[in-house]
Amino acid sequence: MMNDTPEHPGVESTNQRCGESAGDSPCCFARRRFLLTAGAGLGLSLAGGAASAEEHAEGSADEFEIYNEATQFELEEDPEAILDKAHELGEQYHRQHGGCARCTVRGLQDALDMVPSHPGLFRASTCLDAGAAPGSELSCGCFTGAGIVIGYVCGGEDFASRDLAHNLIQRVAVRYQDNWGSVLCKDALDHGDCSDLVGLTCRWTAEVLLEQFTDYTPG
Repeated sequence: MMNDTPEHPGVESTNQRCGESAGDSPCCFARRRFLLTAGAGLGLSLAGGAASAEEHAEGSADEFEIYNEATQFELEEDPEAILDKAHELGEQYHRQHGGCARCTVRGLQDALDMVPSHPGLFRASTCLDAGAAPGSELSCGCFTGAGIVIGYVCGGEDFASRDLAHNLIQRVAVRYQDNWGSVLCKDALDHGDCSDLVGLTCRWTAEVLLEQFTDYTPG
């Protein structure tokens, strides 16, 4: 159903399509902060040569070291429990607050210690719901949120290599294509409401990150 907006009469607002209401209060969740040091494939050596994300000290976004192919973290909880948590938090946040892209980012931040809780990472996702434009012919906002997280943790700075980030977001895209036919908002919505899609995208993205940066192997 189309709804008038002050800026674009007759255009359905992104917030309305993604379940966000004007009365929603800001997300106020306790957030972990930690410095994740994994540059140059060295990491912080623990048992087995892996580093635990929770073992790192707090740090700002400027201190964050981008992950690379050699980065490995030691899992300290059941990976299936992590995936379930990502799924549940993403779905819960969307039902409470709306905004598919931002809820995907926050779900991954709060479920995975390897995803930093830097406020700027969440803030960057806040205008990208439902493809960031009227209609549903653009990429699903959940998929965009997954890309923001993946690009932040292992993308390239100053035009450095982006191969790893591309590889990981394509692995998320394959899950979209296998389950929903494409990464388009309209195709995803044929298979569930936005909250369901956020939860599943958080699960799939968490699975890809665990596969890459821990010894997790899907059963």
